Amino acid sequence: MFSYQLTCRNCGWQTTCGRDNAVARLRIVGMLRREPDPDEEVVAALLVEAAPRMTCPLCKEKRLHAKATEDADAEDWQAAVLCEICREPIDPERLEAIPDTKRCTACQGKTERGQLDVIEPDYCPNCGALIEVRVSRGGGITRYKRVCTGEPPCRL
Repeated sequence: MFSYQLTCRNCGWQTTCGRDNAVARLRIVGMLRREPDPDEEVVAALLVEAAPRMTCPLCKEKRLHAKATEDADAEDWQAAVLCEICREPIDPERLEAIPDTKRCTACQGKTERGQLDVIEPDYCPNCGALIEVRVSRGGGITRYKRVCTGEPPCRL
């Protein structure tokens, strides 16, 4: 079973990550953008490598440490699964009832009622990083530009 513990070296914050949570955190830092279902070994290797670039939710420092945990039970990593829309943890009861859910109860309800438009993110064709739409100072339709958020940014 895949289970890693992320720890902040600055403030001591800790969390246990399952495979899905680790993939979500890796996508936030710009990894695994094109791979819909990455292998657990790849996720584990990338998590250890990318942990120093991840931001602590408490102190906002970028120096997390990833360590494999041997005795974590299923409830620990399921509690750490984040909603794909609001990025809040999904309730363990919902994960127990629907193990493959990607949304929390509130976001799923809003989507079903039509109150929440889910916009699929756009990714850079060169590096796989997110693409942002930015507004320049000029007027007209050409003032909207697509910009790669990768490090270093690609030219589109």
